[in-house]
Amino acid sequence: MKSGTTVLDLTQKENGVKTSVTRWELSADRKSLTATATALRPNGEVTAQYPASRVSGSNDFAGQWRDTGYLQRHADLILRLDGQTLHIGYPNARQSIDAPLSGADAEVKGPHNAKGLTYAARIVGRREFLFLTKSDGKVLTQDSMELSNDGRVITYSWWNPDKPAQRGTFVYEKN
Repeated sequence: MKSGTTVLDLTQKENGVKTSVTRWELSADRKSLTATATALRPNGEVTAQYPASRVSGSNDFAGQWRDTGYLQRHADLILRLDGQTLHIGYPNARQSIDAPLSGADAEVKGPHNAKGLTYAARIVGRREFLFLTKSDGKVLTQDSMELSNDGRVITYSWWNPDKPAQRGTFVYEKN
């Protein structure tokens, strides 16, 4: 529903049940868009903001948009295994996690983090870790990080635990 010339409110339903609400807001110059999304899950609500810049299109919502934050901040990955703790670092985001492999929650540290954001990690094979990403104890995503046989590529995937077939994926190559 268009709530104004620069605001669009979206509601997603599955089997007649509201599962998320999102508000898209255009800047005054129509060159940037901020999406505020709230997932409505049985264990509570989770809200996140996604800024984007216009790549193409008109001065309305139609067009191509580029994520201006997340991808650039997570383009580089540093991993280190210290005993039973996996250190994950995103230097461009100034973000890090020191996750014990016991599955205990570890706080995500850095200036761009939502309060209460944690990772819980565990080993599931010779080259794979599974994670639960949580916000205030509520599961946001299930994640997998797998090292290739030659040790040069890490594939990082994440998904909503209720929809494991719908995955996002980053592929990191060793320099």
